[in-house]
This record gives sequence, structure tokens and C-alpha cells, in this order.
Amino acid sequence: MLNLFKGIFYNYVDFFYSIGYFGEYITFLITIALIFNKHIYLIFYIIIFALNKVINQFFKDYFKQPRPSHPLKFLESDSFSKKKYGMPSGHSQLAFFSMFYAYLVINKFIPWTFLLLIVGFIVIYERFYFRNHTLYQLISGAALGIIIAYISYKIVSLV
Repeated sequence: MLNLFKGIFYNYVDFFYSIGYFGEYITFLITIALIFNKHIYLIFYIIIFALNKVINQFFKDYFKQPRPSHPLKFLESDSFSKKKYGMPSGHSQLAFFSMFYAYLVINKFIPWTFLLLIVGFIVIYERFYFRNHTLYQLISGAALGIIIAYISYKIVSLV
């Protein structure tokens, strides 16, 4: 009986970590669903989301800050160890970009935006727990994502 509860507990823990690991894609899909009827914002969101990856790689190459030593793998196929730079966190940047962009477009705090915020914090926890990034790299990624969301929203609002 104890093994049954232990197995169930580990399944929930793995589910929690998978939310963090795939958080950038979860927030992407939720944001698309939330702003689907606001076409101009949706189009720019998808473009800027893709551009975020380029911006993130630019900053990683610029800062050249290494990841923490001895990272853990959540998935066996994880290839993060081949990517030696960790500043800023791309997962955190994209999750917080999506969360803040959705909040700005919707212009109110609804349960879905709260869910996006929770997923963002789960991303930070998962990436820190598995030693993929330092807390500074994660917070920097989140801040950069929020800044890009704000600038993007303001530019689209002028159109």
C-alpha cells in the first residue's frame, strides 16, 4: 500500500516538473487561446515569440555566463548540457513574455492570467531545481521577457 502511494506521489511530482520543463510552450498555447480574437496582437505575438529565441541567444553569447555545474536531467533526451551558456534563461524569458503580453492585451487579471503566472513560477522552480540555471539567470530571463512583452505591446498598440 505504501508503494502505491509512493508511486502516485512521484507521478504528481513528475507532472509538476513537466509543467516547468514545457512551460514556455504551455504559456504559448494559453496566450494564443486568450488573444485569439485580437488578430493584430496575435500575429505580432507569434512573431515576437519566435524573435525572443534570437534575442535570448544573442544575450547568451554576449554574457557567456556558464550554467551551474552538475545539472540534472529531467528527460533522458535533454541536450542542455551541450549549451554551455545560461544567461538569461530562455524558458523563463518565454514564459514571462507570454504571461505579461497576455495580461497587457486582455487588460485585466483573470484566472487564466493567474494560471500563466503560476506556470511561470513553476518554470523558474524546475529550472533551478534541476540546476539548469542560477536564480540570477532565471530572474534575468523573466525580466527580459517582461520588458520585451511591454515594448512589443506598446509598438502594436501604435499600429
